[in-house]
Amino acid sequence: MKDLDGALTILLFIFLILVNVYTIKWYRNGRLHLWSSGLLLAIAGVILGFLTGAILVPSSGAGGAMYGAFVGLVIVGNGLLLFLAGLAVTIGKRLTKKNTQA
Repeated sequence: MKDLDGALTILLFIFLILVNVYTIKWYRNGRLHLWSSGLLLAIAGVILGFLTGAILVPSSGAGGAMYGAFVGLVIVGNGLLLFLAGLAVTIGKRLTKKNTQA
């Protein structure tokens, strides 16, 4: 059981690093807004938390459920941080936008 926990933790961190790298890359290319990617990641975090719990509960019981909840909360928290950062960037751009029309 300890091996599965460690493997899932490593996969979680790799997943989060890849998601954050691609989110920033897509934001800089203009393909996706930060707030929308944060919202999508928060929704995906709930799904991934439930899947992780479903994988671990049969083998470890309540410990697997706690770990699944932890995974879900970490991913949802990361998504909410991206959402709030994207919202702040969008509001900041709108407030500092100069009116160039005469």
